Amino acid sequence: MSTTFDVDLHAMAHGGEAIGRLPDGRAVFVRGGIPGERVRIDVEHQKKRWARARLVEVLEPSPDRVEPPCPFADDCGGCQWQHIALDRQRVLKREILRGQLQHLAGIDDPPVEEVRAVGEPDGFGYRNHVALSVDDQGRVGYLRAGSHEVVPVDHCAVLHPLLREWHEALPPLPGVRKVELRVGTRTAQRLAMTRGRPDAAAADEAAERGVPLVPAGTGEITEMVGTHKLRISSKSFFQVNTDGAEALVELALEMLDPQPEHTVVDAYAGVGLFTLPLAERAGRVLSIERHPAAVRDLRHHAEEAKTSIHVIATDVSDAFAQLPKQVDRVLADPPRDGLGADVARSLAELQPSRIVLVACDPAALGRDVGSLVEHGFRLERVVGVDLFPHTFHVEAVALLSAR
Repeated sequence: MSTTFDVDLHAMAHGGEAIGRLPDGRAVFVRGGIPGERVRIDVEHQKKRWARARLVEVLEPSPDRVEPPCPFADDCGGCQWQHIALDRQRVLKREILRGQLQHLAGIDDPPVEEVRAVGEPDGFGYRNHVALSVDDQGRVGYLRAGSHEVVPVDHCAVLHPLLREWHEALPPLPGVRKVELRVGTRTAQRLAMTRGRPDAAAADEAAERGVPLVPAGTGEITEMVGTHKLRISSKSFFQVNTDGAEALVELALEMLDPQPEHTVVDAYAGVGLFTLPLAERAGRVLSIERHPAAVRDLRHHAEEAKTSIHVIATDVSDAFAQLPKQVDRVLADPPRDGLGADVARSLAELQPSRIVLVACDPAALGRDVGSLVEHGFRLERVVGVDLFPHTFHVEAVALLSAR
């Protein structure tokens, strides 16, 4: 039986693949396609209700199809959308946000604004943090999409220039499994960390090339976001796009509108990206974070700020016994899985007049908004921020108000 078909692509899945229909009516997901194109595909994986296919040929290309500037774009699993013009990428990301809110939150016409651009006009040079894999020959690169095979990469256009310089200077590193590079883009502080024991000669050569290697989990950098200087320990999470982080803070403050008389909860506070600017405006900020390294950074910032920041070092689900019965505002920036129904309910029970969600996964945002709507909140605004150009990922800031 033939597995090759010509199909019309009509939409983009939230995982970054274009969607078409097979002759039997099943949805087929095609990596490298663009909605509006007619393509020839070869079906590689089949399920009862859907299939996944390899793009063989573009028969009728979209006017938004461009030549990927990166020679590794077809093999590397990092940038899934380099073949799509940047403006169209942002339109597609808005459509994905709308679709997930319609499907998972049950909102017919979700108030999703245009996705905001940050950083350079071409969408490159933004990453301040990268984890590189190392193959058996010591060459660094990325994993091929859908596999554990390392694709050696000697140049990566999405890296910030200070990281690109170090990446391109790295010698082969036999004995290393991973190389993690971080930079404070506004301070020029850099870290190069390795998992596995590098060969001594290779480590010496890296140092001679200006890239001092340290074990994973060692050291720290500082970064400026607005007027705030943040210490970021090597084990602490921080947004990979500093310009984007700044945009998230501006949007969150605009939506939350904290006042001097307000008590604000900052859930999943991390190192204090939102805590510090919130503390300048609100009367009291209750910052919840469980990761030990991030807690240390957060407490360091709270002590330096000399404002009314109270750090609660536990998981958000366990923090409610330490919170007042009612607060004025809530900001939550949960991990990729989102709040979950139980935490969403507990946040709603704090009776804030406004909740702002920062989400890195549209599906998680849809589920969390649906839970909060069930508990008496109304979705007012959603703004996508293009923290990850040339990929299908999008960060979103959503405002919900009490009905």
